[in-house]
Amino acid sequence: MSYYCVSLTDVYWVRREGETITFAELNLYDNPLNEAIVELSLKGHQMTVTSRELAPDLSTKGCFPKAWIRKEDGFKLLKDGGTDEVRRELLASKICQCFDFKQVIYKEHFYDGEIVTASKIISSKEYSIVSKMAFDIYAANHDLDTLEVCKEIDPITYYGMNILDYLTGNADRHPENWGFYVDNSTNKYTELYPLMDFNQCFGSYDNIEGANCQTVLPRKMTQREAAIEAVKTIGLRQKREADMSWFDDMPHVKKMFVKRLNILKEAEKCRTTT
Repeated sequence: MSYYCVSLTDVYWVRREGETITFAELNLYDNPLNEAIVELSLKGHQMTVTSRELAPDLSTKGCFPKAWIRKEDGFKLLKDGGTDEVRRELLASKICQCFDFKQVIYKEHFYDGEIVTASKIISSKEYSIVSKMAFDIYAANHDLDTLEVCKEIDPITYYGMNILDYLTGNADRHPENWGFYVDNSTNKYTELYPLMDFNQCFGSYDNIEGANCQTVLPRKMTQREAAIEAVKTIGLRQKREADMSWFDDMPHVKKMFVKRLNILKEAEKCRTTT
């Protein structure tokens, strides 16, 4: 019997000695995905019992209910967790799209009558994704510094992560929440994959410093300090202004966002005049 990863974030699979089945015959990029998996992963609907309780995440490593669905233009990830978390991710995604950084775009979607976010898959048969946590093990065995690798191969995405996380108050950027693309044909890392997962934004949003920045460890910096360093290194890279009407339901978020953005704009001015 063959085994493979249903998360779609990895193309590695194993088969018993003597089996002749191929990856092309069973991989989920090309082959049907059982709708029952969607129901169980996202909504907690089981084969024999219908439950309104949300299921733990079965298909990715997060703690919020998620499920993959196949559409005409490819796989999409649906993510639930409650209306508040969905609204946070949608707002954060709108903010992030005002800046020129690689990112997953989250859009409003409805499944079984309830609002969820929908986003396109970022892995493929050609490229897998590997978390920063997993890469740390590889780096330790190859005398590499993970953060130095990030700055060398993809400084825009690395520093952009610190900018966007500060602006959106994302304190959930743990080592399994960002990482690297790996070329499946060579097993070599190539760049950081697009920034994703913003449904925990605006939770630590009551002060100008933000949370401690996890992506610079073992250095100790606040998110504000890390974002200013990022702007001084690569620039703010803002493409357009945010629409203030996006914040109509969250005036406290609007006020803090404007304050944080102004701080980074000042850092941008200092960068361009020195």
